[in-house]
Amino acid sequence: MLRSIGLIARKVRPNVRKYHCDHWENNVLLRTDVYKMGHCEQYVPHCENVYSYLIARSTKTYDHAVFFGLQYYLKKYLSQGITKQMAEEFLDARFRILGSHSKEVSGKIRALGNLGYFPLRIKAVKEGSVVPNKNVLMTITNTIPEFYWTVGFVESLLLKVWYTTTVATCSFQYRKAVDKYFSETVDKDQYYLKPFQVHDFGYRGDSSEEGAGLSGMAHALSFTGSDNVMTLPFANEYYYGRADNKPVILSVPASEHSVMCSFGQDNEIGAFRHMLAKYPSGIVSIVSDTYDIWRVLTEYAEILKEDILKRDGKVVFRPDSGNPEFIICGDPGAMPGTNAFKGAIRLLDEKFGSKKNKLGYKVLNPKVGLIYGDGMHLSRYVAVLQRLKEMGYAASNLTIGVGGVLRYHNRDTMSFAIKATNVIVNGKAKAIKKDPITDPGKKSHTGLLMLEKKDFIWRTHDNVSTEVEKTGELIPVFENGKLLYEQSIHNIRERIDKF
Repeated sequence: MLRSIGLIARKVRPNVRKYHCDHWENNVLLRTDVYKMGHCEQYVPHCENVYSYLIARSTKTYDHAVFFGLQYYLKKYLSQGITKQMAEEFLDARFRILGSHSKEVSGKIRALGNLGYFPLRIKAVKEGSVVPNKNVLMTITNTIPEFYWTVGFVESLLLKVWYTTTVATCSFQYRKAVDKYFSETVDKDQYYLKPFQVHDFGYRGDSSEEGAGLSGMAHALSFTGSDNVMTLPFANEYYYGRADNKPVILSVPASEHSVMCSFGQDNEIGAFRHMLAKYPSGIVSIVSDTYDIWRVLTEYAEILKEDILKRDGKVVFRPDSGNPEFIICGDPGAMPGTNAFKGAIRLLDEKFGSKKNKLGYKVLNPKVGLIYGDGMHLSRYVAVLQRLKEMGYAASNLTIGVGGVLRYHNRDTMSFAIKATNVIVNGKAKAIKKDPITDPGKKSHTGLLMLEKKDFIWRTHDNVSTEVEKTGELIPVFENGKLLYEQSIHNIRERIDKF
């Protein structure tokens, strides 16, 4: 078997030039799945047009999607020109993978290389729109009849917006929790803190620099606090992050365990003193669970109290191990009166004091704060906010960090798919659909589509006329290799603010 495979690999390919994929990172034609390499010869004969759409089919995890990321893929990939060399590199890769040659595929790919761009028209909802799942989010169709197959060819690449959209949706759910508990426990003059309540700790949790930049931007739609540096260059490059001189992300100096450990366990307080000396003003975050969080919040806090109170700024203590609800709010199963029973919020209150706001909830002395950044998934965060409320503390007392939690998703989290719903064959339009008998949830829309928004209710209309298809919430964003509509990350944030 192996010998036969070797013979196939060594066959001389007719009419295929010997190219190596030395520049594969810049070749958009290679951004695809193997089975897409042959679809251009598999469509019904005399096909002239294919019309497809993007949808989030599932409401199991989230019932709405925050659409985001398309502009990146259009700007980074589909807007770049297609060259003859790219076409030859594609054909070389196809032969090496499939071990066969197709004159029809070669002809169509080379024709695209000669054309020099993707002859596609793409419409989509504005990024940052919060749309109920099971509605159309984007449509794709070809503008030149002989390139009908390019609609399906770009599916694998464009479907990657599942990641940015899912992360943006997850962060938006955190934001909704912040909005709810701020409205119930925080005075309005403190609402400026909301963009900093959920901080992005996720750079190290992504598998690539591209993933970190994309997920960082997605989180930054709902929150400004972030330690993910890649967010900034990506936002500047693809979403006009420098527009209006508004910040994309902001953060503060912070320690880590290696820093604290370097002083030795017998001189942990020396590490705290060193941090306070290095940062005599502003906000500074100090990890506090290297050894004994309760000792830090009692003994060390008492020793450092005068220095902390005279600082021009805030010292944020960061416990980072254990059950966050119990660490922050106290463990009801612990012995009454102990530090574990009281929890971090009460210990800081005892040591530095608090005042009640207009809504009757306690706000810690502005010289100190609390951040927790380990395993704070959404349901746990909501549970902590609820406990704080029941204990009489405002939600503004706690900032959290989220990393891998934001990125712990896949395409099936909201069941993203791109499906064809209409074709034109021999000049005649034909509505098509997917409708598997074994899974009704995968049934697709059909025909030309229009997304309507009326009185805050979204609805996808099937089988509409060509004139109606031009209306609704889907706007042209790309045509024949060029972007038609671009947004800044700040515009998108403003859109989300309205939901």
